Amino acid sequence: DGTRVAVSASTANTVHVLNINTGQQLGSFATGGKPHENIFTKDGKYIWNMAIGDVNTDSDAPWQDFTKGDRHITVVDATTYKQVKVIDMRDKLNAIGLTDYSDAVRPAVFSPDESKLYFQVSFFNGFFEYDVATDKITRMKTLPKNPATSEDRTTWVNDSRHHGISMSPDGAKLCVAGTMDDYATVVDRTTLQEGPLVTASKPYWATVSGDGKDCVISESGADQVTAIDFATGRKTVSVPVGDHPQRVRLGHVGADWTSPSS
Repeated sequence: DGTRVAVSASTANTVHVLNINTGQQLGSFATGGKPHENIFTKDGKYIWNMAIGDVNTDSDAPWQDFTKGDRHITVVDATTYKQVKVIDMRDKLNAIGLTDYSDAVRPAVFSPDESKLYFQVSFFNGFFEYDVATDKITRMKTLPKNPATSEDRTTWVNDSRHHGISMSPDGAKLCVAGTMDDYATVVDRTTLQEGPLVTASKPYWATVSGDGKDCVISESGADQVTAIDFATGRKTVSVPVGDHPQRVRLGHVGADWTSPSS
């Protein structure tokens, strides 16, 4: 409802929830190592936090994954901030034979009915589909690699390969930022078939435009944000912004709002 903001204190393994109007803390909760993304469920009852662990080390080989710390999803009651559930994707990945894949959940997005969670992990060019009710990974999508991208994992920014995912309001399309591969693409959620690879310079996050028609990515390497049409999968516009844009978020301003100077 826009009255609270959940802030990850990444070096304290804690999330603080603040009143958006007063700035006062309403509560906090413990997480795994290096909390990252926070998602409120649509009804406002729960907060899902994704802990990504240590992403600044050079211990990036698959056999060194255990050095990255305690990474899991923490689900809490959004009123009491008490833990409701912990989800460890290590077990889910192992169950489908992906023992060498990182379990550090990066950006994630729910389907409109919140029955499915789509998420990215460190070092992977693609994403996974997780079924909330059955507590299982149900599908995996591998996206194309850019031949120009180095395969030296230590050169990838903060253990990213693909980092940024959003969904059209109707749940039909996903938009993926292929960070280290320098593109973004719209993926059909039913078939998991990707559309055109839209060239982008180190896109590092993805969100949805106010009218729901476009995916909006931050091109951190080009100092611009770019809109991609969900229907066609093609770029519509780019807008210059400040140096190294990273996260993009949609803000809603009331129709009766006026600036302090007016």
